[in-house]
Amino acid sequence: MMKQQNPIHYLRFSFLFLTVFINFNCQEKKISPTKGYLKAYADESVYNLILKEKDAFDSLYTEAKIEVEPLTAREGIARILNNEIKLFICSRDFNKEEIEFIKQKKSDLQSFKFCYDAVVAIVSKNNSLTEIKLSDLKKALLGEKKDITVYLPQKNSGVYEFLKNEILGGKEFSSSVRVIESEFNVKEQILKNKNAIGLIGLNILKDTSGVTLLKIGYARNPLEPEIFYQPHQAYMINSSYPLTRTIYALSNEIGLGLASGFVTYMTSYPGQEIVKNSNLGPAAIPVKLTSGQK
Repeated sequence: MMKQQNPIHYLRFSFLFLTVFINFNCQEKKISPTKGYLKAYADESVYNLILKEKDAFDSLYTEAKIEVEPLTAREGIARILNNEIKLFICSRDFNKEEIEFIKQKKSDLQSFKFCYDAVVAIVSKNNSLTEIKLSDLKKALLGEKKDITVYLPQKNSGVYEFLKNEILGGKEFSSSVRVIESEFNVKEQILKNKNAIGLIGLNILKDTSGVTLLKIGYARNPLEPEIFYQPHQAYMINSSYPLTRTIYALSNEIGLGLASGFVTYMTSYPGQEIVKNSNLGPAAIPVKLTSGQK
């Protein structure tokens, strides 16, 4: 005679099956490149640009919600290396020490070239200066040119790191250089100080009223005359503008989740068009520049 099964057993099995099914479906949603929630972080220099990328992505993929917060370059790098965040758009790539750290940890960290940005020198409209030699800018940063006061964002910022490592070759800034809290505050200081020069990321300047962007002059070799360049897109792309930086998307995501989907969008044609229309240089794919952008 067949043993009769307890109905409670069937109830428990059904509940277990339903729980597994729900969890499986939740997992599917969580790892989607176009659905779910992502907290992304961006270097102050390109924060405004990443907000535009985020708005375009969210409007295209309505089941995705991305929030973006600004971070300094050093803080963002530290947090992504420590597996605290999934995505950081940074004004530099990982350096040698950080790459070695990643190898030792056997981490899945990846970097993707995103766009070209420019550190720009700004002065008040009340200042008659329209251009400056790169050599004179270096002297001002080293305290060898006393008639110029320079304002920089804080030590952890990408601008500070770029100028120190790439322009000064690792030398320390003069104590006369004014280091302030954030890139967002530099323009405010320049408007108050007629004889000062501020150095910030180009994308920070939503509004250029009240300030002049200086042309930067340098000679490729001692036998050539100095040529002065404005921070135009074409000059960023071909590296003629001497304060050009490459912006990278640094991802700590395992699998094809929302961070991967967002990076794919930013480095695809629509995302690179947003870069172009923000007056920065597309770096992931070729994008045709109009005559006004060359």
